[in-house]
Amino acid sequence: MLDSHPMTELEPADTHLYPGATGRIASGPADGPVVLRFAGGASAQGVLSGDRLDVMPHVTAAGTPIAAKRWRIAIADARFRVLKRLPLAP
Repeated sequence: MLDSHPMTELEPADTHLYPGATGRIASGPADGPVVLRFAGGASAQGVLSGDRLDVMPHVTAAGTPIAAKRWRIAIADARFRVLKRLPLAP
């Protein structure tokens, strides 16, 4: 059986996320699974829950490993902005 839950697609305007980073919401937003397609061609999986975005470990297009991170984001008008980094602990 196929998962019918829509996947949110985020397209950050840069090669990585940081406070102040912005991007486009290509589909969604909906709580649940997310795919991030970074400038430069790398991608990462994540989970969106309200204004919290958890991004799984991934590798940049330049080959730099990025650890799992949690972010507070704001969403408006098919765009998003990273507000701050959050601790990974619940």
